[in-house]
Amino acid sequence: MIIALALCISGCGNKKASDDKQIVLTTGFEEGELFFIGDKKCYVPEAKLYMRNLATNYEEVYGEDFLNITTGDTTVNDRLASLALSRLAEVKAICLLATEREISLTDKEIEKCRQASDRYMGSLSKDDISDLGITDETLLGMYEDYALANKVYYDITDSINPEISDDEARIITVRRIRIDDTDDQSALVKANEIYNRLSDGADFDQLADEIGDGEQTLISFGKDTDEYPLNFVDACFELSTDEVSSPIVEDGGVSIVKCISTFDMEQTDAHKAQMVTRRKNEAFEDVYSVFVSDLYTGINSELWEEEMHSSRMLDTDENFFSIYTDIFSVPGIS
Repeated sequence: MIIALALCISGCGNKKASDDKQIVLTTGFEEGELFFIGDKKCYVPEAKLYMRNLATNYEEVYGEDFLNITTGDTTVNDRLASLALSRLAEVKAICLLATEREISLTDKEIEKCRQASDRYMGSLSKDDISDLGITDETLLGMYEDYALANKVYYDITDSINPEISDDEARIITVRRIRIDDTDDQSALVKANEIYNRLSDGADFDQLADEIGDGEQTLISFGKDTDEYPLNFVDACFELSTDEVSSPIVEDGGVSIVKCISTFDMEQTDAHKAQMVTRRKNEAFEDVYSVFVSDLYTGINSELWEEEMHSSRMLDTDENFFSIYTDIFSVPGIS
């Protein structure tokens, strides 16, 4: 659930030089400065606001106890703090890329940022404002940074519109019986017995229900899925509607599948849109990763530990990112 973004900030500061040596910086942070990337700086209120918005999103979906769940040696709340830091770092870096590409906000876009800032600030309680340490100027700057980062993304990816065929994006649906066993040979023997009964006319669904150690699951996927083994995917895509596969050996078990649908138009169209987005993201990443590889970065580790692990939720029902989407009528970068 926690996404690893392209830009990581660690240590006190470094610059990746052409010979892969690092220059370490140990001083130079202003009061309240949490990190810097090049000449772009981030202060505690910005990071707190990103953190609280992300945490509120997860809490609304998974419940108020979700943030306190421990994963490994830390809590979900602490992991979200790291995610907030990474997302802010990415925005700041893309703003630097905007300068290099001579991209800036128009007066109309700046006015939209002001509308977003006024709306969000107006939704915050006195306790929220005090806890975040946020000001009108800081909040406006955050929306301008976010809008500029989005503008750079669309500038780089707008011309990318790959032709993706229905077959390339095709989504199929199969019903699956999986026989799990630590002994692959034993699982294959059981699967062959099931397959022979199916070949003799047994009903697939009824047979799956009566098999104690079998799992019957309806699943849909495309050729590019990484959720299932390649040999399993290839075997499924060879089937016709209502056709049953021979046993497919996988790690830790064997599957038999029945093809329910060889083409789902609605799911295929949605998958095609996802593939276009993924290719746009890849094109953006090609440009972005080269740019950020040569930037000075630094984080105030002591301030991070002191300020960024509170689990207090904001009183507002508004969300920083949702307001941006509403006013600009486009989704923000993720």
